[in-house]
Amino acid sequence: MDSILTNIQLLTTLAPTINLELIANGLLVGAIFALIAYGMALVWGVMNIINVAQGAFVIFGGYVSFYMVRALGELSPGTPRIVWIVLAMPVAAAAVAALAYIVFRLVVQRILAQDMFISLLATFGIELVLQQLMNQVFSAEERVIDAQLPTFAFLNYMVNIPGSRALGALLGVAAAVLIVILVRRTRFGRAMRATAQNPQAARIMGIDTDQVYAMTFALNGAICGIAGTIVAFVYVLHPFQGLVYTLRSFAIVILAGIGNIAGVIFAAFGLGVYENYSGFVLGPEFQNGMVFIIVPITLLVRAWIMRRHRQYLK
Repeated sequence: MDSILTNIQLLTTLAPTINLELIANGLLVGAIFALIAYGMALVWGVMNIINVAQGAFVIFGGYVSFYMVRALGELSPGTPRIVWIVLAMPVAAAAVAALAYIVFRLVVQRILAQDMFISLLATFGIELVLQQLMNQVFSAEERVIDAQLPTFAFLNYMVNIPGSRALGALLGVAAAVLIVILVRRTRFGRAMRATAQNPQAARIMGIDTDQVYAMTFALNGAICGIAGTIVAFVYVLHPFQGLVYTLRSFAIVILAGIGNIAGVIFAAFGLGVYENYSGFVLGPEFQNGMVFIIVPITLLVRAWIMRRHRQYLK
């Protein structure tokens, strides 16, 4: 308790500039959370399925990038690590997209017409299977890609921004822009939006909705592969760490609403700042645990907003 009070005092009176560092770092990691959450929102909006295996896809993409970067680094030790990271990203995206497509054909395709609770159970089972497979193949040892980037210091070293987080946010924003263009400007994106609005009408218009569902799930896998690459050099990889990313995405989508891209971005930024403050005040060991607390809080806030909205309409 004394340490918590001391940390709060640091933020308020002793060293208030630390707030700038916490907010800046929170916004940077929020860009990563937004990318993962957008993939979950995409599947949820188009297929009406909550993909609990989202985090496992992210971790698998991180492992693909980790081993590719390590192999390329051994072949050319003098090349900057950032080059291999950028090259590994599309490979990870393709690998996870292929995995997601297979998972869709084997499992998800069979539960599309079922209740949402069935999708929760099915994708949670996929999450557990993938966790155990990654544990057997990659072991439980924590892995991380060393991006070999400096830490940027400001205000006499009172505000420090790791270069890895800045790079992760930049790559996350670039990937998000490309995905939004794909969804809004391409024929596949139009078919996806039509299927989300009215699947029956889309089928009447000649759209193969089954293929749209499959490609949407694969696109979500590609998003997770990109996010996994970023997670691999910003955080650490562990086979059983995926559930934290699933919960983050779920909280963001619930708070923002399905199809609300701007809401997803703001909610992700807010979650990133919230996590940073939680880790600073309570201690790093509680940072991931606070993610589990934010989910029921988000559900309560969402229910309160909906209730007030209905009262306003009356």
